[in-house]
Amino acid sequence: MNEIELREAQIKFEANIVQIEKSRKSLHEFREKFINYYSLEKIALMPMDSYVLGKPYSKIPFHFCYALERQLDGLGRIIGSTADKFGLYYGRTKSDSTIKYRFTKKYGSNKDIAFDNIKNEIIELIKYGKENNLTALAKNKISPMFKGKILSSYYPKHYLNVFSDKHLEYFLIQLNLDNPKLIKGNAIYKREALARYKENDEIMKSWSLDLFSHFLYSYYPGRPNDDKEKNKKNTILDDFRNPEFPSDYNAEWEDLEIIDPIIFSKKSKKRKSITNPDYEKEARKSKRLGDRGEKIAIEMEKKRLVDLGYPELAENVKPSEFDYLGYDIKSFEVDGSDRFIEVKASQSKVGAANFFLSINELTTAKKLCNYYIYMVYDIISKNPKIWVIANPFNPENDKVLLTAISYRVVINAQIKEKKCQDL
Repeated sequence: MNEIELREAQIKFEANIVQIEKSRKSLHEFREKFINYYSLEKIALMPMDSYVLGKPYSKIPFHFCYALERQLDGLGRIIGSTADKFGLYYGRTKSDSTIKYRFTKKYGSNKDIAFDNIKNEIIELIKYGKENNLTALAKNKISPMFKGKILSSYYPKHYLNVFSDKHLEYFLIQLNLDNPKLIKGNAIYKREALARYKENDEIMKSWSLDLFSHFLYSYYPGRPNDDKEKNKKNTILDDFRNPEFPSDYNAEWEDLEIIDPIIFSKKSKKRKSITNPDYEKEARKSKRLGDRGEKIAIEMEKKRLVDLGYPELAENVKPSEFDYLGYDIKSFEVDGSDRFIEVKASQSKVGAANFFLSINELTTAKKLCNYYIYMVYDIISKNPKIWVIANPFNPENDKVLLTAISYRVVINAQIKEKKCQDL
């Protein structure tokens, strides 16, 4: 997660928040009428044709599935997946053009039994939702996207209205909230993790979950790129898009050694053409990759200590609280002494390490012997590699090239005094 970009997005969002709430007011009014109409008692007595999609039924003010999928589409999209998600519908399939009632067999052996079981599952879902019983909610038979839509419609203060598992994983990864157990787990827990993140943020905790969902999609980190966007190459926006890191990855240590640097002479034909570098753009990109690299490095550092037989030390591996400390992670040697880690990440394959180092990080490295650079390669792949570089700045290593690319400039000034002119 890039906190600077997050905070900038929050500023823009809060400037528009009143208008956003106003534009969504009618949706919430419709949602209130819908859930007031479909009480538990009304759901239990609900006729089949007031539930299924595909068969007009005009004797009721709200059609259950149609209202949730279509009329409340603005409060979270479940359009796109098949009608099977409802468990029962009226229509045809690709292989059978006959229009008839169709049901998911997990609910029963015929449409009537299936519909009774679907209603019971929905009633239980709403009851467990009120109790915030996540374990029971995860086990409920209603399909994941439809389950999420029902919960967020009945309890918008407790359940996030993001339903696509792909989108949930994308947001978790972009906010660095993911871990293997969560990614492989039920969507109920993924939404819960995002909701907790909102509640723990000083700015976002006052927002509704609906506003938070709108923020995720429209401001930060933004809607995931679709396949068409991914296939576009060399567009001007490439450097501004969030990298899409894989949800399942297996990081590994890489053992390299530092060798003499390659220095190109002016006459060398191998020397690449030099363009004017955009250091701000590079720094922005490095920050996005670095945040992800830091998360991976922490996980691997904890694993290193556990594998060495020191789980109590692994529990205390933590990210640095402040940037001015000059390192990203505070860990431990096996004797309990401190290990200070600066993480650098790259999309490049294993090879030369090429990264930016602030003057503060360099100063800290020169003061500390137990300072390490953890170079994370191939970070957007499913198999990133980490090279642990023992402090290359203390003592100084003549094989390491340092190039100054920016300076902090301070120029004192005062208003120039005007000289009196003789009249």
